[in-house]
Amino acid sequence: MHSSYKEFLAHGHGRFGPWFDFVNSEEWDTYGRRTDHFASRAWLPFFLRRWHFRRPRRKSLPVAKWKAFRSILRSICQAAAAQRSISRNDLRTLNQAMKIPGTRQLRHGQNGFAIDFVSGTSGWKRILAETARSFAEVLTDGEISRIKICRNPQCRWVFYDQTKARTRCWCDDKICGNRERVRRSRQKAKR
Repeated sequence: MHSSYKEFLAHGHGRFGPWFDFVNSEEWDTYGRRTDHFASRAWLPFFLRRWHFRRPRRKSLPVAKWKAFRSILRSICQAAAAQRSISRNDLRTLNQAMKIPGTRQLRHGQNGFAIDFVSGTSGWKRILAETARSFAEVLTDGEISRIKICRNPQCRWVFYDQTKARTRCWCDDKICGNRERVRRSRQKAKR
């Protein structure tokens, strides 16, 4: 296994669906330094492997389109975290990304019957559509209030709050939460 795959998993990628990794592909360390993983050689293979996507052979990654869509996902996450409604333009863009041809297919599996969507599209467009669908499922499951953004303004990591009371405010309590507590403590000591 490639060590960068493990590093992405250890840092929190690969947990909640393709949308989660996609929106956090623009990452700030806890000191405010930005990394755009679309420019990284390691991130895309991690993303494709983790979410079982096949790498399109013919075309290169449409970086500008992916960055624009990432911006829309982040905008929706910010609205969700602030308990604001999602803009019509953002919803329209999300729906447009999911709009690909395909058919429904009934299959019989280990746990009974299921209806699957079989995409008639392949390549980057299908990967983007599946990423958008994974995010739309979070919205339709009524769990939008669990989408949060780290309270550390130099981090901005989008996370999914799994606590029972939905009160988590840091991407990682041991890193961002601890830094904030240390900052507050030092400010009190200066007074």
